[in-house]
Amino acid sequence: MNHDRWRAIGFGLGVHFLRFGVIMGALALAPLLGISGWYLGLAANVACVVFAVVLVSVRGLWRRAGLFALWRGRTALLLLLPFVIEVLLWAVPGGLVERPPGFGLWALTLLMVGLNEELISRVVVLERMRESCGPVGAVALTGALFGLQHLSAFATSNRTVDDVLLNVVVSACYGIGLAAFQYRFRWVLPLVLVHGGADFTTILSANPLPDAVVVITCVAFVATAALTLRPLLGSRRNSSDDVDPRVIHSTY
Repeated sequence: MNHDRWRAIGFGLGVHFLRFGVIMGALALAPLLGISGWYLGLAANVACVVFAVVLVSVRGLWRRAGLFALWRGRTALLLLLPFVIEVLLWAVPGGLVERPPGFGLWALTLLMVGLNEELISRVVVLERMRESCGPVGAVALTGALFGLQHLSAFATSNRTVDDVLLNVVVSACYGIGLAAFQYRFRWVLPLVLVHGGADFTTILSANPLPDAVVVITCVAFVATAALTLRPLLGSRRNSSDDVDPRVIHSTY
């Protein structure tokens, strides 16, 4: 592994550590402003969104992020289907349970989770990895770092060790799938929506999915990543041909 790849990994780790620091700082400062209980999480997510927006702005990545793009073609929509199906699996057939402070505020805060995590991981970190690694390396490293960031649950929750570690693995597989989509299409808008939707139905599900189904979804995410990247890998193998890379990317 060359030095620039190590620098890219260090950059990714640093960004995720900074996000963790923002969370802990917000949780420490919010009570001084009279914020308590469930709303501490909302305050932390507001802080993370601000952090993500600053990062994307400083690195000049808004145009490459695709946050405001409304269409990237039918292929992109088809490759989103496994993520949409996963959102629905947690809600059907048992439905969702409304918990305080209600569906509306849960939807708001989890949409902010999707926004800040997608901007940080699938835009800032992935774009840095793209500079130093091929498609597979960039996607795998971005997904792995995204999974590892969920170790923060040890500091922010009372979840058991096995539950947190399982979440790290599942999140890494999920992150690989989303990173592959973003690498190919640079269209983070639907990723924000499916990510927020997945968190919403997962947390408020009346009947959690069996472990076997969770394993199947993880395999599906990684398989979708491989399918998503396949045209890019083919173009790299045929790089000796006289093909303008701008033409390759414009067809996706």
